[in-house]
Amino acid sequence: MGTDTTSSLRTDVDTEDVNATISAALTERKALPRYEELCELHNKLVTHINALLPLAAKQIEALWHGSREWYLKRSSLDTIPYEVAQGLGTGLLTAEAHVRSLGYTLRFLLRNSGLAAADEEPEGANSSSATDV
Repeated sequence: MGTDTTSSLRTDVDTEDVNATISAALTERKALPRYEELCELHNKLVTHINALLPLAAKQIEALWHGSREWYLKRSSLDTIPYEVAQGLGTGLLTAEAHVRSLGYTLRFLLRNSGLAAADEEPEGANSSSATDV
């Protein structure tokens, strides 16, 4: 079911659902969604992030530790638990910004998990972020 590099880790991640969640988080909106919608999206993002984090960590640790690529990806990876722990906050604008940030984080994890093809890109997720290394 998994590849050699991830056989001991969970590989039953639904990449279509992950891509849909990324798209929902990164979609440009003319108006802010309701806080309840952001809470629901936040929960999905955190669930997917928790599933992909160990897969991406294993893939990144397989890189040469002296390389710039490893350093940048490892640095981004190390910040994720802190970002997730922040929570949504109480304001609508803050919650929307945090959901968007988690969307970029989830995209980074998917790209580095070994589960998604390099050319696979969620719709509405064309912009880049600091975590897109």
